[in-house]
Amino acid sequence: MNRSALNVSHLTVCYEKKPAIWEANLNIPQGSMAGIVGPNGAGKSTFLKAVLGIIPPTSGSVSFFGEPYKKVKKRVAYVPQRESVDWDYPISARDVVLMGLYKKIGLCRWVGKQYKKQAEEALDRLGMLPLASRQIGELSGGQQQRVFLARAIVQDADLYVMDEPFAGIDATTEKVILDLMHDLKKKGATVLCVHHDLPTVADYFDHLTLLNLTVVANGKTEEVFTKEQLIKCYGGRLELLTKLTDSLTKLEALKSA
Repeated sequence: MNRSALNVSHLTVCYEKKPAIWEANLNIPQGSMAGIVGPNGAGKSTFLKAVLGIIPPTSGSVSFFGEPYKKVKKRVAYVPQRESVDWDYPISARDVVLMGLYKKIGLCRWVGKQYKKQAEEALDRLGMLPLASRQIGELSGGQQQRVFLARAIVQDADLYVMDEPFAGIDATTEKVILDLMHDLKKKGATVLCVHHDLPTVADYFDHLTLLNLTVVANGKTEEVFTKEQLIKCYGGRLELLTKLTDSLTKLEALKSA
């Protein structure tokens, strides 16, 4: 049995002959809470989009659960960066969530009561049901993120790919999202998340990828999230390592416990 939710081999992505991702290799085990971190401009969002076929890779191979993405796309849910969404589009929070059910409903078909109920249950789970009729551009950043997470969970996927879900949100929403991610993992799903807040890495993820143009390291968090590997990925900037002191100390304590 293949135990990989995602396997990437020698993935290269170029923009106008300039590499954005170069010979990237990684494996994400099924049932893991996996993070991808790296400096700004490292290609993290580009990597996710190439893996999901949103942008074409130049070379390399990608498989989900041992199969090409087209064969298992119903098992994969994607939460994009908030910056990539047109928040002026005239659509309600409820309708955004219903978009996650189109693979089940089918395009240009009537949305039945059972699907509307599923959408509202997902919104309710994330505390957004009272705002179900609100146009998405009228919501706060944290509320918008909750709506897109609701759209993801109605898909009942086996792999949830999230691009910086914690960016620009309040502490309450961060806890809601983290609790949801843990619930998904308990049910056997895999969560793959681009993340930007390094001091929380050891608390949030059990599997980690360091990415800077290529994959610098990939594996269990306690093996990857080390000073040596971070220097390779981030260039050893003193201010970064100072910020990481508390997180690394905590990780060492967990390893020796």
